[in-house]
Amino acid sequence: MWLRDDMHDQGRRFNLTNTAQRYLERLRLGVEDLFHHVLATLHDPAYREDNVGALRMEWPRVPLPSWPDGGEASAAAVLAESAARGRKIAALLDPEAPVPGVTQAPPRPDLVAIAVPSTVDGRNLADDDFALTAKWGRVGTGAVVIPGKGRVTERTCTPEEYEVLGTTFTSLNETTFDVWLNDRAFWRNVPAAVWHYRLGGYQVLKKWLSYREQDILGRALYPNEIAYFSDTARRIAAILRLTEPRD
Repeated sequence: MWLRDDMHDQGRRFNLTNTAQRYLERLRLGVEDLFHHVLATLHDPAYREDNVGALRMEWPRVPLPSWPDGGEASAAAVLAESAARGRKIAALLDPEAPVPGVTQAPPRPDLVAIAVPSTVDGRNLADDDFALTAKWGRVGTGAVVIPGKGRVTERTCTPEEYEVLGTTFTSLNETTFDVWLNDRAFWRNVPAAVWHYRLGGYQVLKKWLSYREQDILGRALYPNEIAYFSDTARRIAAILRLTEPRD
């Protein structure tokens, strides 16, 4: 959004062309609105499908309402609405940003059943249950961490889980995974779309686990790390809910 302006010692300036700046001024919106509109657009499945080749090879254009003069009466409202969605996505993508209902209690009803810390005998996790020993990662040549296969149990959602997730968002329905820490403890109900979610080419949750295998980390996980995995799974689910078109 910003460029450091070392030449004039003014701290920073807009990372905009003059045309883009005039466009935003005409709409009475700012650079942050434009940035978050771009973020929302890049997370839109229809946009990604229409521009799949360009997203892999080059820089596809982001549509702007009433570009370049902003003359349409509805343009400001359209861009502002998109920017508002982008701000929600930005908060969900930021692991340091608390999100009410997702990482802050009380959890949203549609997320409460996702990635629940559990044990095979139904008790709370304790003592050795916190050890991540399901072969999620190993140290390779040059101390590089290599992701392992780990252990997941693929299954169909129970009727109770299906009802909580809802039926309007297909990516979070039907197939789910139990993700194991060890032979006794696991995170219950990580929907398939959440488990396979990627950023920067990496499977987010699996990558996180690979660095925290006990042989690599040198200790068991802390309770707050168990909760962090659940929070991250719920962040991903919330992103999918924001960006997936309704039936």
